[in-house]
Amino acid sequence: MAQLGGRDAARSEPTAAPGRVRGMVRRTVLSRHRWRTEHDLAQCIYGTVIGAAGIAVGSAHADLGEVVVTVVVTVAVYWAAERYAEILAAAVHTAGRRRQVLAALRRGFPVVEAGLTPLVVLVVLALLTGRLALAVFSALGLSTVMLGGFGHAAARRAGASRFGAVGWGLCSAALGGIVIGLKIMLH
Repeated sequence: MAQLGGRDAARSEPTAAPGRVRGMVRRTVLSRHRWRTEHDLAQCIYGTVIGAAGIAVGSAHADLGEVVVTVVVTVAVYWAAERYAEILAAAVHTAGRRRQVLAALRRGFPVVEAGLTPLVVLVVLALLTGRLALAVFSALGLSTVMLGGFGHAAARRAGASRFGAVGWGLCSAALGGIVIGLKIMLH
């Protein structure tokens, strides 16, 4: 019995760090475990498109600070408008109104998280390299990859085949391509 306990103790040492790392990865916006429903993933797609469009438009004639303000305000306004509409629908019900309002606010948070993730990449790259254009296109590229991943994951969770999910992922990524095309036309 002591030997078995010794093996378990020896095993727990090396797996402690990977377990923590795995937990941190699962909490990131890009983790396939982060979003539980197709609705959450749809909100991520929506937020990513809003954030990417804000980056594309804000970077046309602005410096880094103006791009950050443009994206944050744009994502916040879209989130608030969508949440207001859902809260208004929840407010019609008299019983449990507060609970329904809080649930509606939580359900919309993937829009904010996914919408601001490319902005973080943009800010970090712009500060590290001093090249806003490189940072903008890198953030838009990340947005495109995120859109493809979210589309694929949403389709799989909705029951699509692997092949079908790839198609949905490519359709979602095409939204990122459209935003990149918009950026190129604006510049």
